[in-house]
Amino acid sequence: MHIHSLKLKNFKGFYGESDLIFNKPNGNAGSGLNIFIGENNCGKSTVLEAINFLRDNSKKSHELLKFKDEVGRQNAHAEVEVVFEGDIENTVTSFAQMKKIDVFTSRIYQCSELKNYFKLRRTTEKQNVIEVWNKDSLLFENVSGIDAPIKRMFETNFIWADTDPNDQASFGASTLCGMLLKEIADSHKHTEEYKEFQKKFNAVFNEGTSELRKKLFEIESQIGEIVNTQFGDAAIKFSFDEPNIQGFFKNTSILVDDGINVPMAEKGNGMQRAIALALLQVYAKTVAYDSSQAKSKPFYFFIDEPELCLHPKGQQKLLDALLEISKARQVFVTTHSPYFLNTSYLKNIGIHIFQRKNGKNQVESSKVNYLFPWSPTWGEINYRAYNLVTVDFHNELFGYIQETIANCKNLKEFDKWLEQECLVVKDNKWTKDGLKFECVTLLHFIRNHIHHPENVFMKANSYTELDLEKSINLMIEIIRKYELEKSLREVS
Repeated sequence: MHIHSLKLKNFKGFYGESDLIFNKPNGNAGSGLNIFIGENNCGKSTVLEAINFLRDNSKKSHELLKFKDEVGRQNAHAEVEVVFEGDIENTVTSFAQMKKIDVFTSRIYQCSELKNYFKLRRTTEKQNVIEVWNKDSLLFENVSGIDAPIKRMFETNFIWADTDPNDQASFGASTLCGMLLKEIADSHKHTEEYKEFQKKFNAVFNEGTSELRKKLFEIESQIGEIVNTQFGDAAIKFSFDEPNIQGFFKNTSILVDDGINVPMAEKGNGMQRAIALALLQVYAKTVAYDSSQAKSKPFYFFIDEPELCLHPKGQQKLLDALLEISKARQVFVTTHSPYFLNTSYLKNIGIHIFQRKNGKNQVESSKVNYLFPWSPTWGEINYRAYNLVTVDFHNELFGYIQETIANCKNLKEFDKWLEQECLVVKDNKWTKDGLKFECVTLLHFIRNHIHHPENVFMKANSYTELDLEKSINLMIEIIRKYELEKSLREVS
């Protein structure tokens, strides 16, 4: 069971309805990875908050979750819808309580492509209620007692940008370490080793032959004598229940030995965050699998700005790990780092570009308006998301136009084509020897600088970032014009 799509309606910075369709894992690296990119304050983390709101509600006032216009007015309630797809019935049967199975299976529906779907909604109007879509009435319904089974089937873990890594590495009931060790401990209860421990515990604490029990008996007798004297006959005995196996982990700490063996909390933020992210990966691999049924629990990763406190090489290694995890599980990542787009598997990844326009958040898939047949590329996505102009993107554009659109074998021929077909002016001068100069287009001028940094004669006459941006925009216009003319020819 996977998350097919998310619909936001008047939720925080999103006005009206905004829809996101997510990548689902298919066994290929990056297939289940969804990366949210864009500048600050454009709604990337809001998407994670919305999914968390639907599953767990929110302690925030509903007024903080509703969209506000320029003057702070709130006219409508906020809504969050999540649609699941896949083998939903099998998931429900395996992980929901028996008495709730029919509640879920009766509300699975199909669309025209004959895929199974299941839809949930939570609103600020009914903030404490998860509503289920009824395929027959075509309405959302409030079904009592479904919160717990939904959480079991929709298991999540969020690592927020402001999350203290030590919180995830602590051994509380809801932390990564706590959940990881709980699952391991629960599975260990049935082993001969643990059964032997139980016997030993009872022998030491509860059987009269143990030395500890004999000492305790003396205390019990003394207390009993006093009680009998003051209140009447009564037998006193200490009873020791077997401790909950999870209780053994409460005073546990993580030690990190990188030359100095100290608790994790005493290491730097980068090391702490790296360990927290490693715990997340191990949890998915170790816990989110039911060996008794040979079935995986639905489990989803949500990581807000994983690049924080990680150096570029560390970011790349984390990306490699997430690419591997995404073969079988959905991963949702918000990031500002271009290193999370630097992979040969970029085409497999679901990339969602966020922007803020006129006080409203907007989001689009990177699959819209591709420039190249091999899109998306690192340079293309960074330009669209951050308006980041790079020499890599300039090289891609230049090479594609020269070889594919203009079909020119050499640079002089290509420059002539740019001048005649695209009306690009040759208003830049280039020299190889400092003596002979030739007029070239800005595109050609920048290309030469990129490919010939050894040219000492042009050091004093280079290009600026504005020149680079101008050249890139000009080449994008040429490609778009070519695509339009091509489509018109195909229609006619």
